[in-house]
Amino acid sequence: MNTAVIGLGIGLAHVAGYLKSNQAALKYVCDLQPERLTRLGGTFEQGSFKVLERLFTAKEKSAPWENLGVRGTTDLGEILADDSVELVSLCTPDYTHYELALRCLEAGKHLLLEKPLALEKEKAEEILKQAESRGLRISVGYEFRINPAVMRLRSLVESGELGDIQAFALYHYRTPFRRDKWNKWIQKKEYSGGLLIEETCHWFDLAEYVTGKEIGSIFAVGSDKIHPDFDYEDIAFCQGSYSDGGVYQISHALSGFDFSLVLQLHGTAGSAWCGLKEEPYSSLDAGTSDYLGVVSSGPLNASPDEATVNTYGWEATEPENIREYTIHTVDRLQDGGEFLSGGKAGMRSLQVALAARRSLDAGTPVEF
Repeated sequence: MNTAVIGLGIGLAHVAGYLKSNQAALKYVCDLQPERLTRLGGTFEQGSFKVLERLFTAKEKSAPWENLGVRGTTDLGEILADDSVELVSLCTPDYTHYELALRCLEAGKHLLLEKPLALEKEKAEEILKQAESRGLRISVGYEFRINPAVMRLRSLVESGELGDIQAFALYHYRTPFRRDKWNKWIQKKEYSGGLLIEETCHWFDLAEYVTGKEIGSIFAVGSDKIHPDFDYEDIAFCQGSYSDGGVYQISHALSGFDFSLVLQLHGTAGSAWCGLKEEPYSSLDAGTSDYLGVVSSGPLNASPDEATVNTYGWEATEPENIREYTIHTVDRLQDGGEFLSGGKAGMRSLQVALAARRSLDAGTPVEF
């Protein structure tokens, strides 16, 4: 399957997936920054997305794109006019998703679309409508669904080991968004949707995916006083109830100096705790652990020595998850299977994020 990647920021993780896949051939990459089109490592030499470097060998990073059998271009039209390209990864700024997704669909391309689908519900609906009318498929980049630690949590729920889930909690502590984005787009709510839509949509997706429940209400509060060069919230706290019972809580901090993602599940028969890191060393546990992910679970009223513990390495980090989700998308297109995260999931998480935005702006809860 011939593929193309549009946008060589986070799109480089998609590149890694296509290069690794046995069923895909990367034919094009497209970006407006010339240093990214000289060689695969151009983005890293530019100083961006260094966290993705480990996905590539030294030889791959130093090679011009043409040495990898890939054509670099600034012209999306060139890619869309090539009928041999079947799948496009769209990894451009959030505010461009609507226009560029429609162009790709009109050209007959399947899409692996980075979240969010769009910044407005109506535009997201139009993307899905156009894909369906043309018999094309959309995979949405909620790569945490393929994270083995997250999959372990989901399996605990599906097996009934934790009983009826009554509560879900997620706490995300991370450094600010980078300030070197194209035209500083991520620093403007108009272009990114703000924290709640740009990134918290990941956590709304997990709040439903892991538990198998749908959010029924949301109340969001936040603060926008920490980073004055961002015109939206630095901190967001969201909580509410599920439509069929149970409660959830999400804390998202964009003002830290390290990375920590913690998920908790509480059920009538037991509970589970998951912690994810970004690098082997973390100041948040004083460097005492060398794993990158851990899931502990136990029955109700258990003691620590009764818990079941699973630990994970690099396979539980986001760059590897994006690469593997890209391969998953290719495989499901080839065998006709369902995506872990399709258009419906992308639409659902956007709806919750937009409701959170309305709640934060109005200062009142929003019911679904």
